[in-house]
Amino acid sequence: MESENRHNGNSHEADEQQSPFAMMAGAQERIKAGVGKAAEAMPDAMASAQSAARDTQRRLDSMSDDNLLAGASFSLGLAIGLFVSGSSRLLVALTLVPAAAMLSTLMNREREAAANGESATRRRSGSSKSASTA
Repeated sequence: MESENRHNGNSHEADEQQSPFAMMAGAQERIKAGVGKAAEAMPDAMASAQSAARDTQRRLDSMSDDNLLAGASFSLGLAIGLFVSGSSRLLVALTLVPAAAMLSTLMNREREAAANGESATRRRSGSSKSASTA
């Protein structure tokens, strides 16, 4: 019986098999190139992430307490629904991120109000309500 060599592609591939050491060296070079590209892009990525975080915090600070509470409640409800329905834990955790940011903003406002001697029940609102009608 004749034995046949089976391979994909052209016939030169079977003749040019690489040793495991040559394959590892090639993999090392590809990894080095990839890490180098990632390192070059890292400062820009970090700067854009910091800018996005600052913009988000600014928007959260400008929202009323009622809007923050509604957004946090919605996000928590969505996370609970996803958890009960059996969604992946990563998706549930990502759904909790906005709730954590909104609740953190609310707690910081309460701490600032307590430090300034203001009433803790006073709500900051985005509308033109006066502080005495709260």
